Amino acid sequence: MQAPAARRPEPLIVRVNYAIRAGAFAYTCLTLGLHGYERGFGPVFWGLLALIFLVYPHLVYLYTRRASRPKHAELSAMYVDAALLGAWAGGLGFPTWIAYPALFSTSLNAIWMRGVQGGLFSMAAFSTGCALAVAATGLRYLPETSDTVTALCFFGSVVYTSAIGYVMYVQTRRLAAARNARRESEERYRIIAENAAELIAMVDGDGRWLYTSPSYGRILNGADLDQGVDAFRRVHPDDADQARVAVRRSAATGEAREIALRLVDREGRVRQIRTRVKATGDGSLLLVSQDVTDVRESEERLLLAAHALEGMTEAILITAADGTVVTVNKAFCDITGYTRADALGSPETSIRNALQPPEFYEELAAIVQRDGYWSGTTWARRKSGSVYREWRSIRAVRDQSGKVTHYVVVFYEVGVARPREEGSQRQEGSLKA
Repeated sequence: MQAPAARRPEPLIVRVNYAIRAGAFAYTCLTLGLHGYERGFGPVFWGLLALIFLVYPHLVYLYTRRASRPKHAELSAMYVDAALLGAWAGGLGFPTWIAYPALFSTSLNAIWMRGVQGGLFSMAAFSTGCALAVAATGLRYLPETSDTVTALCFFGSVVYTSAIGYVMYVQTRRLAAARNARRESEERYRIIAENAAELIAMVDGDGRWLYTSPSYGRILNGADLDQGVDAFRRVHPDDADQARVAVRRSAATGEAREIALRLVDREGRVRQIRTRVKATGDGSLLLVSQDVTDVRESEERLLLAAHALEGMTEAILITAADGTVVTVNKAFCDITGYTRADALGSPETSIRNALQPPEFYEELAAIVQRDGYWSGTTWARRKSGSVYREWRSIRAVRDQSGKVTHYVVVFYEVGVARPREEGSQRQEGSLKA
């Protein structure tokens, strides 16, 4: 079963003009009704009066709500209002205090909504209505109205003008509040952009700078950041075309994209940059970039260190300050029989299985805490239960404040030839020969 279509939101102009039109036409109906009563007009007058001034505003509202272009339909309805009021003015013989408010109110409304051009079109529509009424009823000039009708026309003009003025006042206040909010929002974002560690920039659809945050000044010269300059001219040639394509695609589709590129800074150093590209909706694109050069280099150093640890013949065990095992190398597993899964995340005491009494380890811990280092030969037991003799060193790792963050334990089995020692013995044998 198909779900009902969502109701389209009603434009503000439709609601506002409906309220103004319905109220103004109802008041005009009262004024013209009093004028017609004083003149003794017949049933045709009263029927047209009710149809035009009591029914017509609601029909216009229903039409504009359902129109495919509600705003355009409402603007067109204003000219119909002018033509109808012009016809009534002409048909009644151009009474001054009836014709003037009718022309004044419709022209004012059109000028407010569509400027001077709208006012001129409204006056033309009013004149057309007058001409049609004169053609149908004949030209008459009856300028006089009673004091009561004149007072109602005068009061209605003041109220209508005040109502239009109030609506304009409210809209002006809203526009001013929106501008202030936008200005404050832009100021906040500017402060954030200018103080953020990330590289924040705006580029046009062709990839040329519109704005760059001060953080760019740390890696590029000012000439590279001038507005209108190619944003990717300092990008590594192998990555520049990819970056430009990503910008064009994001501008065309509106979808955010992430790209990794290399940037040659002012000193000629190649930096690793991770960039997110997002269209803003006004033809420009927002670039939020992070300089991950140091992170990548740190990762590479850690990877090299990990490979170095794996290649060592000595067993290495690294724990956190609380004794939790952080990492072990392959030699540790080969010597002790414990797997990585056994060791990682476990307390060092649970895989120690040494043959010394607890007092020995308490004294050893006190020495490391005091001197930062201990080494010596002890007896130990493998996971299988076999006993072996090992040489072990323990070193405390401290941060800049002197607080212990890790312990590094290095050991090997005494009496067992290691590959390095075997190589040395072979070298010595060849020298003796």
